[in-house]
Amino acid sequence: MTIEEIQTLFNCKLDYRTRSVLGLLYGSGMRIGEVRDLFITDIDSKQNQILIRQGKGNKDRMTLLPQSLLTDLRLYFIEARPKIHLFESKQTKRAMHQRSLSLLVSNAMEKAGFKNKGFTAHTLRHSFATHLLNAGSDIHTIKTLLGHSKIETTMVYLHLQTSKRQQIISPLDALNRVVNE
Repeated sequence: MTIEEIQTLFNCKLDYRTRSVLGLLYGSGMRIGEVRDLFITDIDSKQNQILIRQGKGNKDRMTLLPQSLLTDLRLYFIEARPKIHLFESKQTKRAMHQRSLSLLVSNAMEKAGFKNKGFTAHTLRHSFATHLLNAGSDIHTIKTLLGHSKIETTMVYLHLQTSKRQQIISPLDALNRVVNE
């Protein structure tokens, strides 16, 4: 998704739970299953980080907790009063089913006008990585945040950076620009 599409999505009138789920997917790069398994105690608002327990490959990792998401998370928490998992089913009092979380994302995408674009929860994770890379974050940091074992898995995001490559100035051109000024 483009930055403009992300803005359109977050500018929609969404409830706190949906905004929190979307915010974790895009703002932290979490997988939908990791959002499902998130314990309340895994959120460290003082350090602005989230503990991902037993993510893909059964590894623990830390990822970003966006400051801008804290208000929505707190309002959702006050509204829903979850006990153990951050997102709990009202019926079962257990972690929400992954399909229910995916449906929240699909409904939000439709509300934003993206019904036929094929955007999913995983699209938000990809957008997180691509936008970090475009903003200048290094590939190794992104690899760690995403929980990838191999750098090759993360390098798939490099091909999405074509606009950034077009803006690169050769060191020789930069040198000549300084000399000619």
